[in-house]
Amino acid sequence: MARTFSSRFRVRYDELDSFGHLNNAVCARYMQEAAIQASAEAGHSLRWHDERNRAWVIRRLQIRYHLQVLYGEELQVTTWISECEESSCSREYEVIRARDGARVARGRAQWIYLDSMSGRPARLPEEFKNVFAPTGEADDLGIRAYNSRRINTSYRYRSARRVHGYELDPLRRVHHAVYLNWIEQAYYDAIRSAGHPLEELRAGDWMIFQGGHDIEYLQPARDNNNIEIVSWICEMGKVRGAWTHEVYDARNNSLLARDYSLGVFVNSVGKPTAASRTLIEDILRGPEVSS
Repeated sequence: MARTFSSRFRVRYDELDSFGHLNNAVCARYMQEAAIQASAEAGHSLRWHDERNRAWVIRRLQIRYHLQVLYGEELQVTTWISECEESSCSREYEVIRARDGARVARGRAQWIYLDSMSGRPARLPEEFKNVFAPTGEADDLGIRAYNSRRINTSYRYRSARRVHGYELDPLRRVHHAVYLNWIEQAYYDAIRSAGHPLEELRAGDWMIFQGGHDIEYLQPARDNNNIEIVSWICEMGKVRGAWTHEVYDARNNSLLARDYSLGVFVNSVGKPTAASRTLIEDILRGPEVSS
């Protein structure tokens, strides 16, 4: 049987977004903390890793969001290992609302085991498979849009930013959850430049909520790096759509991360609804035409 571990988190006020819901990036942080606690409970704490010059970083993160969470709600994050390879493990996450067991999110992260001195992948200790008992099973998280059409001619939106010190983790890389905040802002910037500021959407009878992320981290972003994010709609269905976001180091145009971002169109009471054709057409055309 798989070795599972559960941890509970109560949503704080400063973890809410501007809609009054738990910010999606915070959910990713809860998952990371549960993973760290699970490893320590199995005898492999942060100190254990530090003493051996070892560390873990995320190569790919997949999250499917199912439920919006409000202030004060208690969440339970359960995690287990589904697969171990020579230098990596895939860790599963199930996030539920503690009071009624409702599913909040389902996630999977591919963690790479590193030599923290060289930054290169290191071989997993033989004991890991025995300790964590990987299940060998990984179900489809349902992040990809279905019954949608591919879009190849969507306008490419570009946004720029600079890495700040508070966005770094102890390995002096940009924390993986920070990319989700960057991507969220890039999306807001895109729809605003297409002539539809967020305030307009709030005043209407429908909204686009984040349905999921499938993000690959290809190279680390470092302190004071200049970042460019390129964003475009890549798929569109009746009640769902998807964006691609590519994160670049602006100095040398090297690709740092690529994200597939699922969006779900909902009405004022949170039920799936058809998207605004005007909004979508304006975003697809770009600011030069829609403005």
